[in-house]
Amino acid sequence: MASPLSSILMACAKAIEGGRLDVADSLLAVIQSLASKEESIWTRKFVKYFAEALVRRAYGIRPPWPLPSLPLLSYPTQYMYEPFYFFARSTSKHAIADALNSGYKRLHIIYFSIMFNLGQWNYLICDLKRQYGGLQSVLITSIAPKLSKHSGYLRQNRADNSILELRELICNSPDDIVNCISKLRRKMEDEIVVVNWNFTLHKLLAQDGATEQVLSKVKDLGADIMVIVEQEANLNSPDLSERLEQSFQYYSHVSESLEELYDDVFRELYFRRQIGNVVACEGVDRVERIESFAQWQNRLSQAGFCPVPQKADEFKEDIQCYLEDFGIEEKEGHGILLSWHGCPLAVASVWKVTDPPQLSGGE
Repeated sequence: MASPLSSILMACAKAIEGGRLDVADSLLAVIQSLASKEESIWTRKFVKYFAEALVRRAYGIRPPWPLPSLPLLSYPTQYMYEPFYFFARSTSKHAIADALNSGYKRLHIIYFSIMFNLGQWNYLICDLKRQYGGLQSVLITSIAPKLSKHSGYLRQNRADNSILELRELICNSPDDIVNCISKLRRKMEDEIVVVNWNFTLHKLLAQDGATEQVLSKVKDLGADIMVIVEQEANLNSPDLSERLEQSFQYYSHVSESLEELYDDVFRELYFRRQIGNVVACEGVDRVERIESFAQWQNRLSQAGFCPVPQKADEFKEDIQCYLEDFGIEEKEGHGILLSWHGCPLAVASVWKVTDPPQLSGGE
């Protein structure tokens, strides 16, 4: 994206923060004029999203988008925002496969995500059954907000897989998540427990202490590994101007990376809402508190987790077969980075409890 647009957006944000709405309105008109001359349709769209978010902030227009900031679609696979979700699926699959060994006969995946893709898990289970002939059962517990069409999809599409069991737990707040985790137990010694966060953990940062509270419960659960996939950016600054500048730069790279890919309707729904939340909202309403891998490393270390080393070579063949123009590399030895021409987009990492609790028996 052109730098003049970024500068004018910044000036507009400062005018809004200073209460000079007449100046902001004039700058927004300039932004619309410049954006209309951009050759890239996605550049025009993304600039429009930022301008729209600033208008909402300036005039206190409440975004009509419910939490989480996602569309409600009939089939969750429709909002697989490639390459992000393909990256998440692949890295999660490899992490779970690496954690399994022939001594485990049961697998329990506790899945926190804004969507549920049954096909993703069917493929994983088929692969694991081939690799580990002794795998007897797989339980997937989906913990997510109540999305009516999401839930209906799960009820109508139970897996035709003799060893797979699906379970839904509804959560609409950090307290709900804590309560959900409290209900879960490791049932047998030959069961491996995996916690999987796909682009959702950052939402807990909207409420003070919620992240620490939830991670503490995950520790108590004694999960064998925790897989985290998040966008790689620092969009959680308390200062609007700084947040706007960083988010404009990040979403510029996102826009460029998606220019030739996939259906634009679902991308527009997702990123329009995300940008709107990052720019227009504050307090507990600002749930899209995306942070960098370095920031997450610090948070997770303080919460009592340590990273599990990851090797990018294990992922490259699988991911780059489908995402030819994207880069896959190691991030500080224990993260896997998805990039576009050197610009970071997302990071996947695997964590375990520093001092795991001893198994005290199960049900």
